[in-house]
Amino acid sequence: MTTGFTKNAEPPAAQDEGSGSESEQPRTCADISIEDDRWLAIAGFPELIQGLVDGTLNEVQLAPEKYAVSIALLSDAKIHSLNKAFRGKDTATNVLSFPSPPHPRALKNRIGPVFLGDVALAYETVVNEASEQEKPVLHHAAHLVVHGVLHLAGFDHGTGADAERMEEAERLVLAKFGIPDPYGDGALSPSTSL
Repeated sequence: MTTGFTKNAEPPAAQDEGSGSESEQPRTCADISIEDDRWLAIAGFPELIQGLVDGTLNEVQLAPEKYAVSIALLSDAKIHSLNKAFRGKDTATNVLSFPSPPHPRALKNRIGPVFLGDVALAYETVVNEASEQEKPVLHHAAHLVVHGVLHLAGFDHGTGADAERMEEAERLVLAKFGIPDPYGDGALSPSTSL
């Protein structure tokens, strides 16, 4: 199921085996679409997204340079519309993930990265939840990006064991960015508002 977000991520430039800096880390092709300018008020967030996507894929043993992800920063009204259209839920939510249908030969794709899908965040809901949980908006938004990308990578929280596995992956990724445990101090799971 696709959402109609633009997917204009460019594949990484091809390099010879011996070329490039050894310190360069492989990067996902993340198409970041800021459709609500209020997201720009969260200092450092748009710039952090690429690293969050790469860190999440690395955590689940997916080579970032082989995958593309679309991240859309939207308003509650737009998320509400998507949630109603694609999930039959007439409400806004904090994050939506739309995994791309698997392609039989996707992992053997040598032309460019495999598109994993779309992740969309709702500005007002994210800000309100951060306030309610008494945590920085940057930390909550970062958590939701990681959560959404994990869904694209096949994680879910339908059972207790699945939720624990997903939450542990979220903690590990966020810790690498200096972001504390998002489930500490009574914080709600991203799935609470779904």
